[in-house]
Amino acid sequence: MFLIVGNGMVALAIAAGLSRSVPGECIQVVGPAARPYSASMAAAAMLNSFAELEPGALDQPRDRLKFELSQASARLWGDFVKEFDIPAEHYRLGTVLINNNASNRFEDAAFDAIAGYLDEFDEPYERVDPQLEPAYVPGESYRTRQALFLPREGVLNPDGVIHALQAALQRRGVRFVDGVVKSLDKVSGRTRGVTLEDGRVLSAERIVLANGSMATRLWEEEGCIRVINGVGATVVLKNPGIQGRYVLRTPNRGGACGIYHAPYQGDQFVVGATNLVTTADEHFPRAESVAALINGAINQVNHLHRTSGFIRYNFGYRPLSLDGYPVIGQLNDNTFIASGTRRDGYHFAPWLADNLAALLLDKSISSQAGSYFEFTRPQRSAWLDQSVEACCRKYAAVKCSALSQHGLDAGHTDADQALEQYYYQRARAFFDKHELERTVQVDFLDALLGGYLSLSDFA
Repeated sequence: MFLIVGNGMVALAIAAGLSRSVPGECIQVVGPAARPYSASMAAAAMLNSFAELEPGALDQPRDRLKFELSQASARLWGDFVKEFDIPAEHYRLGTVLINNNASNRFEDAAFDAIAGYLDEFDEPYERVDPQLEPAYVPGESYRTRQALFLPREGVLNPDGVIHALQAALQRRGVRFVDGVVKSLDKVSGRTRGVTLEDGRVLSAERIVLANGSMATRLWEEEGCIRVINGVGATVVLKNPGIQGRYVLRTPNRGGACGIYHAPYQGDQFVVGATNLVTTADEHFPRAESVAALINGAINQVNHLHRTSGFIRYNFGYRPLSLDGYPVIGQLNDNTFIASGTRRDGYHFAPWLADNLAALLLDKSISSQAGSYFEFTRPQRSAWLDQSVEACCRKYAAVKCSALSQHGLDAGHTDADQALEQYYYQRARAFFDKHELERTVQVDFLDALLGGYLSLSDFA
């Protein structure tokens, strides 16, 4: 019996992979049916590999390997959709990447880097007028003529895919248990089963923790890198006067993935996305986050969104490991973890269905997959092999990018340069004070500076 803790996209992908070789009756998936705070339900499920790259994003071997595998996974989605009877309308290809003036030079550098990577990897793309996307009618002061069309990148309808995949797995006999796992029954290097909050006990021969940012809380043992919340939100807007065809998005911006806008259902559109790194369990998106998304849709995508109906917000916890990389591997003799996928849970799902299922079934995997799982093993430090200088410079650039996209205008002054120097010195003082020669992901510096995380968390 295989027991998968969690019922988001990663968990369902693992169940899908197992169902190819194991009778469905031997697979259990446990998680709350409503999926509260699930990253899978809050996402717009971007299938973007190139569109989220930044300068230097592929400098490290594990970054380049992860990127190559993300490309491989993207090519698997077409067959995955057919195999598991996911309606074709939930899988949409075509991304228009724009470079507007709503942010600062951080975004310009990312746009140029993406074009360079597209050339390096011989990825099909075109330089186009952004109005190739019919929904693009921005406010006058935000318009741009610079855009790239990426025909092999796109978007999934998150709830449509999740519900269709679950239905397909149920038809194969996979059992879904509505409940929340409270604890693991661990004895002598094995996990015999799990106890649910309502007292039910489930046993299994192999167990996978794929419950997102809750996974390492459930494991609660030293030696496993910690996974925390990357709180994210999207909004759904309705406007029959706007016609959408492709994903429209910007490059990544400081602290988040910029603005993206994608057709959702009928005359509805999903707009994202925000990111807040926190060790606390927030239960609602912050008002400023929702306001930023709506203003971004009106100003940077289509000014007619000012008349759009606000359908809802989507809100969830992205699983974010303390070094920013996925946490996939073996925890003890019969327990595995698959978490820390950040924004990549949907993107990597077909690849995980193939390769993590093979790992669970003791089947052979490719040398490339083996190398990747070596990088993602849970028993690792969160410290990065990056210079302190580079970390401080990036922290300052990210902070100023975030400020610029939220309205900072230095006018005819050098205030932007002064702010960048301030943030650089702030980060540098922290590393000097603690005599650190290794660094952390830039995303976590504010949490360290504010005392929400401690240096011991990164050991």
